Amino acid sequence: MNSHHPIISIIIPTLREGQFLERTLKNLESLTLPHEIIVTDGGSTDETLGIARRYTDKITVWTHQKRQTFGEAKNAGAALAIGNYYVFIDADVIIPEPQKFFEEMLAMFEKNKKLVGMTVPLKPWLENHSFIDALFCTPLNWFYVISNNIFHSGNSSGEFQIIQTNAFRRINGYHEHLAAGEDNEIFRQLAVHGRTLSYWKLCVRHSLRRPHKLGWLRTYGIWINNGFSVMFRGKAAYKEWAVVR
Repeated sequence: MNSHHPIISIIIPTLREGQFLERTLKNLESLTLPHEIIVTDGGSTDETLGIARRYTDKITVWTHQKRQTFGEAKNAGAALAIGNYYVFIDADVIIPEPQKFFEEMLAMFEKNKKLVGMTVPLKPWLENHSFIDALFCTPLNWFYVISNNIFHSGNSSGEFQIIQTNAFRRINGYHEHLAAGEDNEIFRQLAVHGRTLSYWKLCVRHSLRRPHKLGWLRTYGIWINNGFSVMFRGKAAYKEWAVVR
């Protein structure tokens, strides 16, 4: 963690992420831009918290009986954050060349004062790359480019989101009642107050564990079903988002 006042607060929701978290946190060690790392844990029983404590002292742990939603986790992390921008990433997301990546992101915010939130295309971890992954990632990434950059309707997956702090507070953060789809919903809200952007010149890399376990077609079906449910009914299609480990 950088000792200067953080420009960015990197918030990572976790739940039994011992398999992935160390790689994600270690990758951020090359980041010299003033930043802080916040781990918001949903009640892990594996080595997740031990790993997190080696990289940050900003950790919040869910202690309630019911399962924590993604919105609750992300808002809990934001409550501890003091950066000018909140960065939300999954525990199995790798940011290529973090210093260069965030310098370019912040330059975009400086250039466009109406910009309140950005996401980037999602690609597989380099060692996981396959033709099938590329085939299914491409339309999803283009969907976000078209939604944000052309129609200005606001849309994003939760693997990577960077949100201007004042804009986040203005809309009171994520909707905590949603079991899933809070990531798309917050970008739709942000688009009412400013511009959202899918910055296609950069990307993050993800394990793609859900489509690899469930299959891409089934995963797409789940995403589409939940997306329409949140959009038209204001609630998730599922009571809980299945944990895939």
